[in-house]
Amino acid sequence: MSEVNVGVLFKSYEPMKAIQAYAKQTEESGFSGGFWIAEAYHWFRQYGLEGRGCFATLAAAAMATKNIPIGLGITSPYMRHPTMQASEAAAIDELSEGRFIMGLGVGMVGIQYLEYDIEKMRPVKVHHESMEIMRRVFSGEQYDYKGDLFESTMPAYDRAGDGLRTDIPIYVGATGPFMQRLAGRESDGMLLAGLTSPAWVRTARKNMTLGAEKAGRSLPDDFPVGGVILAACSKDGAKAKKWTARNTGTYIVNKIKNIKNDQILAGSGLPDSAWEPFRKAIEDGTDDNVAHFVTDEMQRRFTVITGTPDECLEVTQELIDNGLNLPLLEVVGDSIEENLESIRLYGEEVLPRLKPAPAELLATG
Repeated sequence: MSEVNVGVLFKSYEPMKAIQAYAKQTEESGFSGGFWIAEAYHWFRQYGLEGRGCFATLAAAAMATKNIPIGLGITSPYMRHPTMQASEAAAIDELSEGRFIMGLGVGMVGIQYLEYDIEKMRPVKVHHESMEIMRRVFSGEQYDYKGDLFESTMPAYDRAGDGLRTDIPIYVGATGPFMQRLAGRESDGMLLAGLTSPAWVRTARKNMTLGAEKAGRSLPDDFPVGGVILAACSKDGAKAKKWTARNTGTYIVNKIKNIKNDQILAGSGLPDSAWEPFRKAIEDGTDDNVAHFVTDEMQRRFTVITGTPDECLEVTQELIDNGLNLPLLEVVGDSIEENLESIRLYGEEVLPRLKPAPAELLATG
């Protein structure tokens, strides 16, 4: 049997004190998958939210916990040079005493504000070279690196002698098939985007496995495959679904407007016509108010983990049984206390009842 680790994730637009409260509650509630931060870019200002730096936010979370993993899911390699990404990662890893997991992904809503030629700086090459440089920095060995996109030269430093890790894990946020293959070839784990349906998990795992096989790499059954899943757990199931509907609408808009990956939407099994109201809202400039277009069926098809504890258990187990062994609950509510209650209730009534997927189901990718 493959172990299931469920984590909790918040975007870095949350107040820092709230982040610390969420991280502390996550550890107390037994989430072995850890506490994660996704970098929030200034795109979220249209929703009245202010982005904080992801590494400072991770530091706050690390200081509020003692044992669980601290993960970044994700930041963009377009935002900082790989050597700077490595320096920030090494600092968080030191602060957390070796609990940090680095996550890299395109972050399309963030890089749209930057003057990048995305056709020249293709995501697979950007991530490949970034990971190569970061791992060299983590190793502490002297190196000279000249890629197609990045160059870096660095003298040696005895990180191990200082008690610092030399192999900090790097996960890849992978939306498209080529990034999923890259995750299989080179990463220490794969992270899938919001609105992760079971069909999308299966497709992503196949691409990941194909990438690994072509590189002559054999992935273990418990190779981390995570996904950011909107979540709200409440005794009042209707209230929880109302909370997640807002963010589901935002994710749908993001997939249409920024990510432009119709396969994710198609993975829900809903007809293309279901997204017409969202497309019209984008055209009209009203895409900051689309929650009323989100139905309970949409949320269920996208396996949004929402509702009563029993409903949350059913959805989470479905994702696990389709190969997601690291569900990351993006908890959303109307207040800090409601978010804390979601974490507590899920930890008390859902986590103990989850069952790992049999290894033989995962062996085929």
